Amino acid sequence: MYLMVMKFVASFAALVAINLVSTFAGSAAAQEMTVTWQPSYAGSCSGCDLSGRNLAGIALPGADYSGANLQYASMRNVQAEHTNFEAAIAPNVDLRNAALVSARFAGAVLTSARMQYCRANGADFRNVNLSGANLQSARLIGANFALANLSTARLEQADFSGANLTKANLEGADLNGAILNGANLAGVSFGNANLTGAQFEDARLQEADLSQARGVHEANFNGACGSLSTRLPKGFALPLCADISIMETIASN
Repeated sequence: MYLMVMKFVASFAALVAINLVSTFAGSAAAQEMTVTWQPSYAGSCSGCDLSGRNLAGIALPGADYSGANLQYASMRNVQAEHTNFEAAIAPNVDLRNAALVSARFAGAVLTSARMQYCRANGADFRNVNLSGANLQSARLIGANFALANLSTARLEQADFSGANLTKANLEGADLNGAILNGANLAGVSFGNANLTGAQFEDARLQEADLSQARGVHEANFNGACGSLSTRLPKGFALPLCADISIMETIASN
């Protein structure tokens, strides 16, 4: 009986030793194993498909989301200062109250995006499709909207002070109460846009078309200027911009 017990104890000890060796060996192997990198929502995710994802409130400062699919993504309250969203596909994205200061959206598709109260001072929206987007009360001071499509966009109370909207499409947009003081609006089309209560102080409107805009006489154009090719409604006039007047004086001499 004693011998049988001793054999059982020896066998059990050997089995435990084997298991311990296997465990430590497995741990060492796991530490050496190459783990496939998975993109973090808060990191760089160029070209990622994040359509419909809930990214609300996360921090993305300086990240690279260029070319990402953000269609219907919930990005309300995100912190995305200096983030790269160039060429992103993001129709119907929710960017309400997002921090987008100096973010880059050049070439992105943001049709019907919800961007109320977003803060995008100094952001790059060149050649962006924002048709039908809602930017009510957005802060867009010094942002670049050159060649952007803002047709039928809701821009009430939005602040475009000092922004560059050269050759942007604002046809059918609602600019009721919007602030465009000091903005570059050269070549902008305002066809059927609502300008009631908008502020255009010191804005530059060379070659712009306001001939079919609504509420022009109810907007503030103090200090604004245009060019000979600026199209205006009947009974409305703008002085020529100083550099144009100078060039015309030189040409006449």
